[in-house]
Amino acid sequence: MERTISSWLVPLLLAVGCVALVGNIFHARSVNKSLVVDIEQAPADLQVASDSGQDCSKKLLANAADVTAKDQQVATLTANVATLTEQVTQLTAQLATTETPEEAPKEEKPAEAA
Repeated sequence: MERTISSWLVPLLLAVGCVALVGNIFHARSVNKSLVVDIEQAPADLQVASDSGQDCSKKLLANAADVTAKDQQVATLTANVATLTEQVTQLTAQLATTETPEEAPKEEKPAEAA
């Protein structure tokens, strides 16, 4: 009986090992094919990423120029606002100093009448 088990056991183990090796070979082939596809796709992806990066750089430079122009415009408008505010202050002061004498008694007469 031992002889029959050992006579069947070794060929059975060899057959299982061969099936496992064949399965491993087919699996390795499929993995290699997918890796080859990935390797072939990588340069195209790199080119797309490079083009995208260059486009973004150009857009960034254009936006930086726009921001600089807008900063200058804001500075000019701020200076204009300061100038106009100063003019308003001066005109208000002139208006206060050039108050007519007729207006002053009119303000006092209603106070006296009351």
